[in-house]
Amino acid sequence: NYTVKAEGFSDLNMDFLGMADRYVKNGAPGGTESSSRRIGGIANVNYTFDRKYFLDASGKFDGSSQFGADKRFAPFWSVGLGWNMHHENFAKKISWLSTARVRLSYGTSGSQSFSSYQAKTTYKYFGNNYSSWNGAYVMALGNDELGWQVTKQWNLGIDLDLFQGRVRINADVYHKLTDNLLSDITLPSASGFPNYKANVGEVVNKGVELTLNAYIIRDTEREIMWSIGGSLAHNKNEIKKISNSLKFLNEKLQEEAGANPSFLFEEGQSMNTIFVVPSLGIDPSTGKELFVKRDGSLTTVWDAKDKIPCGVAEPKIWGNLNTLFRWKGVDVNAVFGYRLGGQMYNNTLISKVENIATYDNADKRVLYDRWKNPGDKAFFKSVKDKTETKASSRFVMDERTLECRSISVSYDWDAPWLKNNLGLQYLTVAGYMEDVFRISSVKQERGLNYPFARKFSLSLTARF
Repeated sequence: NYTVKAEGFSDLNMDFLGMADRYVKNGAPGGTESSSRRIGGIANVNYTFDRKYFLDASGKFDGSSQFGADKRFAPFWSVGLGWNMHHENFAKKISWLSTARVRLSYGTSGSQSFSSYQAKTTYKYFGNNYSSWNGAYVMALGNDELGWQVTKQWNLGIDLDLFQGRVRINADVYHKLTDNLLSDITLPSASGFPNYKANVGEVVNKGVELTLNAYIIRDTEREIMWSIGGSLAHNKNEIKKISNSLKFLNEKLQEEAGANPSFLFEEGQSMNTIFVVPSLGIDPSTGKELFVKRDGSLTTVWDAKDKIPCGVAEPKIWGNLNTLFRWKGVDVNAVFGYRLGGQMYNNTLISKVENIATYDNADKRVLYDRWKNPGDKAFFKSVKDKTETKASSRFVMDERTLECRSISVSYDWDAPWLKNNLGLQYLTVAGYMEDVFRISSVKQERGLNYPFARKFSLSLTARF
């Protein structure tokens, strides 16, 4: 795409670029360009025997221009086995068992969800701006050794259908090893670039997923139905190996100071580990924050070298809950979400309370919830302390959240009276609410990065 800006339109209704008086002052044309190419082949084999046993196998050879010149091609494959237990003679004797299926699979896959030129160093040219010569500056750092991110995964699952469809259960256990992990590596600010793409090592994800849906009431004669369902997921993320270059960058990032935590890549840790300086809170006698150094001693001086893992920004358990009630023409549907365990870094307490000028448009806690006199037990340091607050465990908080994502209520009216008197086939009234409530152990401002809004709507639908 291309962009050209112009100015000097004599009338607001002029929407043709040619009616402009001139190009925008000190402006220049802009635009973006990207192209990528991919080539490969794939083969599949599927086999089923006696409706009881099945086999799926596939092989693929892919090449993509998105990777380094010497590592553009890679092979991938997968195989899956299944057993329909409900077709066995012993299972047919179990009256309450409708479906019982066991699945086992293993395979490799590669990801291409990256930009076209991540492996290339790119430049932008500008004319007559560098000692009267055409110049160029580096837009992004490339990596000629960039290869495919390969994920090796095995999965064991079971599907159950019980009591003639009243209860459905799906359970899976998985183990994923991602080799040559592709990630944006944060660079020290002195490099002039915020990050670059690299293969940083190996990461393991292992966990379980469970889904349950059940009909509490299912009476077709009285036209009443009530179902409930939910899902539960647990995932453990661990870095198994990192590259030497990443170890060097970790050392540099460890030394950087700031209000935000560091997300370093360290072997044995999660990719979502929060690295901050451990804190004992505000000293009631002085109003200053007490930090714990690596040797266990206490200090009031923040030191980036004292950063240690103080939490993981990933829940231990999360999932959804849903319920649907239907009675004649009335439908009520509600969806909830929850997360338990894990931590989050409450950055708003720094950016909106301690690191903001008192004369700015500020949170009331800036003045009222601060340490004031010796002996005060407060979460925030003295308002007179103008030093910058930096990343510490004081702002790492355990997160437990329950939220109502949506509720909908509708009524379908299709009585004969509508057809006879109004010529209507049916009339529907529906109400819908989104982001109804949110209960969390962490009080934080929402919508700072992307706006959120509670949505309420009422609709009336008539069919003639």
